[in-house]
Parts: sequence; C-alpha cells; structure tokens
Amino acid sequence: MGLSVKRSLTVNTILLAILLATGPCFAHGPCLILGSDLFLVQDLPVTRDLNFSRNIEDILSSYHYTENYSAGSFDCMDTCIIATRLLQEHGYNPSTMASFALRGGDEESHMWLSISDGLGRFAFVETGAFAHGRPVLGELVAEEKSGNYSSGYVLVSPMKVLECFGYSEERFLSHLKAVEKMSTVPIIRRPEKRDEMRSGWTYQQTG
Repeated sequence: MGLSVKRSLTVNTILLAILLATGPCFAHGPCLILGSDLFLVQDLPVTRDLNFSRNIEDILSSYHYTENYSAGSFDCMDTCIIATRLLQEHGYNPSTMASFALRGGDEESHMWLSISDGLGRFAFVETGAFAHGRPVLGELVAEEKSGNYSSGYVLVSPMKVLECFGYSEERFLSHLKAVEKMSTVPIIRRPEKRDEMRSGWTYQQTG
C-alpha cells in the first residue's frame, strides 16, 4: 500500500481544526491528528478503466438496504461502513472520504467512498440509504459530477473518527445486517487493467 501526500496549510485544514475544537471531540482531548488519522486530498483523477467501473457497479446494484435513511440513526456514516465491508468481500478496498461543516454554517458534512483502480485514478461511490426507490447499495459517481467527490479528507481509521465525534461502535455494528443481496446470480468480474494492484492506493494532494 503506497501513500504520497504533500501537506500544505489550507483553508479547509483551518476549518477542520476549528470544528474539532468546538465539537464533541473537544471533551475527549485532541483525538484526531491531521496526517495520521486523516489527511486532505484535492482533485483526485477519475478512473479510465471501464471494466473496473462496471465491476463496482455490478456489486453495488446487486444489494439493497433494508432500512431507510434517518439522520443520526441510519445515514451516510452507516452506509459507508456497510458498503466498504461488502466491496471488500468482492476484492475491493475502498477508502472513506469526508467533508466537514462548521456548526451553524450552510455547508453539510458528508461521507462517501473512493476506490483506487491501481493506476493512480479513482472511482467515487455515493452510498444510498433507502430501502425503496432505487434499491442499491450505492451509485458510482458520473465523471461530470466527480468534482464534488474528488477532494476532501481521507479517513485512515473511519471508526476512530466517528467515535471521536461522539458516535458509538455499537451503532454501526447493529446496522451491518441492514442489507441483503437482491439476486442469487453470481457476480462475474470483468478483467481489469491492473488486477494485481486493485487493493493498493496512492493519494496525491495538489495545490
């Protein structure tokens, strides 16, 4: 597993520091360390490996959630953990990414997944949280919308970050079974350009 990160002090880093100082984390001391627990990446390139993308789409569309979205109870944090576990079962190793919003601001905190194609590019996954409507585990972000997902904080240990913000591990463990496979047909994986490197990733911060 490779990691190449150029660190620079940015506005987002300052905002995160303010957030950590004013949120639930404050009561537990400085529980997150930039560059260790999470790090900032910007403008990650989108994968060009079509088979890689299609394989991920096949996995995501083969499952659906059995619970509906409920802020603070079953939301993007839960679905990211569930989707990560199932993608890992199929040989992929997604990383959790996040954007953090200041209290009282207009922005919204959010979490999603990025998956390396082993060639220095990434697929981004927006995990759904609905048992009805479009009943899938998550959706691959279209290239024209990837700009909203290619920058943010990569969480080295997602559970530690979530616990730092006051969420218990029991909450997420209790939701792991809130998903089921929609078909008994096996998922046939298409050959990818660099199969041997699918589980590796390299993030490069720019700017």
